[in-house]
Amino acid sequence: MAVLGKIIKVNNERVNLRSGDVVGDVIIERDYLQLRTYAMGDLNRERGSKQNIQFTKEKAREFRDLLNEFLNK
Repeated sequence: MAVLGKIIKVNNERVNLRSGDVVGDVIIERDYLQLRTYAMGDLNRERGSKQNIQFTKEKAREFRDLLNEFLNK
């Protein structure tokens, strides 16, 4: 498991959007939250090409603050 160590807010780049659906799942344990995303089109999560992000509670709070900033714009 690789726990997210640092979140860097980048202000001078644009999000590169691609059309299509990506499936994600979330696992919540006592000390960690894990977000997994799968390849576009892998709606059944069968291809094994997942990307993982594990958050400690501290990093989850930091990310929550960034989400709130995004939601409040």
